[in-house]
Amino acid sequence: MREGAEGAEVLIVHRPRYDDWTLPKGKTDAAENSEATALREVEEETGVQPRIVGALGKSRYANEGESKVVHWYSMREVRSTEFVPNEEVDVVRWLAIAEAQKLLTYKNDKDVLKSINFNEVLTTGTLLLVRHGTAESRSEWEGDDSLRPLSARGEHQAAALADAFADRAIERILTSPYLRCRQTIEPLAILHGLKIEERDELAEGAGHRPARDLCRELAGTNAALCSHGDVIPAVLDWMVRHGTSLKSAFDCKKGSTWEIEVKAGEFRKARYLPPPL
Repeated sequence: MREGAEGAEVLIVHRPRYDDWTLPKGKTDAAENSEATALREVEEETGVQPRIVGALGKSRYANEGESKVVHWYSMREVRSTEFVPNEEVDVVRWLAIAEAQKLLTYKNDKDVLKSINFNEVLTTGTLLLVRHGTAESRSEWEGDDSLRPLSARGEHQAAALADAFADRAIERILTSPYLRCRQTIEPLAILHGLKIEERDELAEGAGHRPARDLCRELAGTNAALCSHGDVIPAVLDWMVRHGTSLKSAFDCKKGSTWEIEVKAGEFRKARYLPPPL
């Protein structure tokens, strides 16, 4: 699923062997659970790398005299590569929900679409609020403070941070314009092949309101945001006062991360991840 110009869109595929239109699905490999199968099959069939938002239950059907069970998941598009037609799938189409309902061949697929809360799927994700790594001493730095770089320790923290989040389905990376923040998040951006977006809302001294509004804007996205030791605690304080549950004692060391669980547009839980080094 993805956010289209006029609302939610769903990806459906045409299978030449059956001349049907269906939702992506496939067979489980040995030692593979249903979630891993769903992620692999969608990417193999469509070129779309997805992330799972939630489980949608199971359905059963008969195929060539054999009973089949399908485990369904709601997913969001993380990124895509160019689709290459293959033996299993020769056409993929992103369609508005009503259009997909008309084109899908099977009732099971149509029933799955009917069961999805599309607004909830589009507003569920994870925000990683990263405090920049250890920088050169503020008191000893003589230039513009926004250009003060990471220290050797901070560079190691940045590399370790990328390793820690290597398997995350991150869709966007945003940072304060300050050099130490950009350097902290750069290895992660390179690893995931993402462009770094500089945002003044995350700058030191910006206060909590601009960063708060940015977090609201990103609700439903898996994003990493790198900011400062004044902004992140202020944003977390606002979240807690509006119902977010802290799953860890409060701290905000340099190089640390707060993982924010967002569901249906609400900042539900926050968990502290200490600096990797």
